[in-house]
Amino acid sequence: MKPKAIYYFILVLLVSVGLMACGGDTSDETEAPDKQTQSTTTSTESTQPDVVVGRDIDFAVEEQAIRDLYAAYALAHGDQDVDALTDVWLPGESKDIFTAWTFWAGTFEKNEGGKAVSKAWDGIFRLRGGKMEVDITYIAIDSRGKEAVLRGAYTWGNQQGDLISALKKDGTDWKIRAIDYTDGRFGKQVKYLIEPAHTFGEIPVE
Repeated sequence: MKPKAIYYFILVLLVSVGLMACGGDTSDETEAPDKQTQSTTTSTESTQPDVVVGRDIDFAVEEQAIRDLYAAYALAHGDQDVDALTDVWLPGESKDIFTAWTFWAGTFEKNEGGKAVSKAWDGIFRLRGGKMEVDITYIAIDSRGKEAVLRGAYTWGNQQGDLISALKKDGTDWKIRAIDYTDGRFGKQVKYLIEPAHTFGEIPVE
């Protein structure tokens, strides 16, 4: 083979090897970014926090349930039905469950616990009767829809005055926890809610 032919052969061989080397590098660089992008996306999806959805409270429905409860309470008074009255009260013997009144000749009395409340009403029904009406002037419900306070003016036979009541959820049902028929004349037996989430009416100026 002539020297010039050998020279061209070696030159073509070197160019071919160089092109193959460049092509391999380009292929490797193209594949690497694809793999890197796939890994980053998977990691982002796996660490995304779950969204927690809070429970919505329909305060209009809760307010109506409280009004219905007090309608049943007033009816039990008119019928002098201790059992019906007991059904609308929160069960238990806690001192937080009570009635405060002056129905016994104007003397202040406070009955604490479910049994004492029922027994006291049984005694009052032996002496007093008549249709009861409650004009609700204020309702406040807390943000959890678990506690409420109610104010109103009541008429029961020839007895009339203002009351303030505390209510509490027993499962899914509202129950009366406490009532003060003295309008706070013997101390604040029932306290107002702090920053209620829902209100009807306004707290009277005391």
